[in-house]
Amino acid sequence: MRVGKYFLGLAACLYAAAADAERVPMKLWYDEPAKVWMTSALPVGNGGIGAMFFGGVAKERLQFNDKTLWAGSTTRRGAYQNMGDLFFEFDTPETCTNYRRELSLDDAIGRVSYTIDGVDYLREYFASNPDSVIVVRLTTPGHKGKLNFSLRMQDGRQGTTRVDGHTMTIKGTLDLLSYEAQARLQADGGMVETKSDRLEVKGADAVTVVLTGATNFDLASPTYTRGDADEIHRRVSARMDKAARKSYKKLKAVHLADYQPLFARVELDLDAEQPDYTTDVLVREHKDNAYLDMLYFQYGRYLMLGSSRGGQLPSNLQGLWNNVNNPAWECDYHSNINVQMNYWPAEVANLSECYAPFITYVSTEALKDGGSWQQVARKENCRGWAVHTQNNIFGYTDWLINRPANAWYCTHLWQHYAYTLDKEYLRDTAWPVMKVTCQYWFDRLKENTEGRLVAPNEWSPEHGPWEDGVAYAQQLVYALFEETLAAAGVLAVDDAFVSELKEKFSRLDNGLHVGSWGQIKEWTIQEDKQGDHQRHLSHLMALYPCDQISYLKDKRYAEAAKVALDSRGDGATGWSRAWKVACWARLWDGERAYRLLKQAQNITDVTVVSMDDNAGGVYENLFCAHPSFQIDGNFGATAGIAEMMLQNTVKGVHLLPALPSAWDDGRFKGLKAKGGFVFDVAWKDGKMVEGRVHSAAGQECRMYLPDAKLVEVKKSKGGKVAFTQEADGAVVFPTSAGKSYRLRFE
Repeated sequence: MRVGKYFLGLAACLYAAAADAERVPMKLWYDEPAKVWMTSALPVGNGGIGAMFFGGVAKERLQFNDKTLWAGSTTRRGAYQNMGDLFFEFDTPETCTNYRRELSLDDAIGRVSYTIDGVDYLREYFASNPDSVIVVRLTTPGHKGKLNFSLRMQDGRQGTTRVDGHTMTIKGTLDLLSYEAQARLQADGGMVETKSDRLEVKGADAVTVVLTGATNFDLASPTYTRGDADEIHRRVSARMDKAARKSYKKLKAVHLADYQPLFARVELDLDAEQPDYTTDVLVREHKDNAYLDMLYFQYGRYLMLGSSRGGQLPSNLQGLWNNVNNPAWECDYHSNINVQMNYWPAEVANLSECYAPFITYVSTEALKDGGSWQQVARKENCRGWAVHTQNNIFGYTDWLINRPANAWYCTHLWQHYAYTLDKEYLRDTAWPVMKVTCQYWFDRLKENTEGRLVAPNEWSPEHGPWEDGVAYAQQLVYALFEETLAAAGVLAVDDAFVSELKEKFSRLDNGLHVGSWGQIKEWTIQEDKQGDHQRHLSHLMALYPCDQISYLKDKRYAEAAKVALDSRGDGATGWSRAWKVACWARLWDGERAYRLLKQAQNITDVTVVSMDDNAGGVYENLFCAHPSFQIDGNFGATAGIAEMMLQNTVKGVHLLPALPSAWDDGRFKGLKAKGGFVFDVAWKDGKMVEGRVHSAAGQECRMYLPDAKLVEVKKSKGGKVAFTQEADGAVVFPTSAGKSYRLRFE
């Protein structure tokens, strides 16, 4: 416990002491090499390419991916592919001492270290976003001439492999795509011999291996490709030559300068030190240690930075990490929860830039003239666009039409604006998609017997009958119409479309109906089954991730949502439990949310597809197990923890709305709220003591503080700021763009 460090007894000193304190290291670490890719290897990624390292002593495997490498086409689903492997074979025994394998989230660098015959060996691994390469550095600190190994590159399919000088290349073609990857070895001292299928290093002081790859995928192209194999080769070679001209020190410095400011935006300190036992022991034997919650929260942010920076594609079912060519669910984009959950933490966890690939993907496909998403809508005799449940990167979409997904995707487009207030983005990118999506529903909706507009023949993923007006569809279309009207107000759009939208919104069924046993109804006709433990919470979209259900809007619906959520139970696998964490947080039940978080952290080693409650949880490398590995549970858990810390409500930003007793003392820094605000808060014994809010846009700051009394607002450099307590319980004060304000509570 670090009570003495952070809670000094004087409230006025607490926040400053916490803010200036040394950040608790965020590390996964182990005392043995990884044995299984899915459960124990560790990931590095730069948003487009990534790798998993095992940390073997006599033999190391670095398996790597490019997010755009897919088999399949516009007419065949195909699957995400394993790009290849690098194998290091060392002239040393397998036995060693002082072994340590770790992944630092703070600097996005993996490390393996050990000692053999008095010689210390060290490897470092990172994926650089600025240089678009993966880097491996091998050294023997304090010793020279001790590195002796061979390096071999292996294609993940049946492509060609070539060794030319100190560069190894794999290349090949799939249904639509061509690809190429290169690895270049640079040795300090010693000799490097080129063999037909490998490079052999003898007596080197240090070695740097640079790896990169690419395909000719282009989302905007009608054929989804641009350029041929020669163009890919020129692009990959130019990238490699540029990176190889830099020293390892420079490559690492550029990587850290890029990554660290992004990751360091947010801290979560639950008054726990880094334990002196390994991460697998932490999860297996010490799950109640709050350090695990801190680590798991930040791991989701690390994985987002590793799988969703730049490029044209969002994170897939495994982010971008995949070691087989027939992964579960093809590692695709499931439109009924998975790709959406991947982006739940993007704004609140202060990684707004990571939204760009998802936004690019949706806006490009939705507006692609004659594209497959538009064709789905035309088959429904509707304008706009729609998708089925399973989607590849070439616009191919199949298995059960999922019409409300278009509305769900649009809520993400709006959320990005709501947090950033980027009006140019709203006008040029989000608005065109939101408008045509509304037009799809203009054409699709019909009147029911009460004269309300309902979506015909819809479902509640992934079970039950197909009926008119199910909650899943109604709640999402309601959110779409409401947010599109808000966007129209911001953009001052006043045309026939807005008039039609207002008229239809006034008649739209909102999907909130209380059933016979007090629940939010899932279906219109079929009676809901009490005790239905289906993993999807589709009838509670209005609770989370949308916000139509709230105790601050209508207590009756909030209580009905609680009944429905309680009926679903606390079971289910990885991502479903993460969703439940967020839902219970929205209902201000921190103890239930925490209990579900602990269940979501249940250790498992099941790697085959299973819907058994006991099979889900996390692996020892903290990947979420559905099972098998599905990364949405990692992102969902990060979002759920953030929801326990901060919520946007109709009355203002609600701080610590669902704080469990297990987190009685702590602080967070850098969580975002709508309106361009960033909050820092410190608390003791469950009560806020001090905080800070930064205003990026100069909006009026509104906070809802039912469990705290704000006694002072001060400019960071200046005097006090007057605030008002409004009749609805909101605390309000003016802000200036780019300024920060200190908050003191009692």
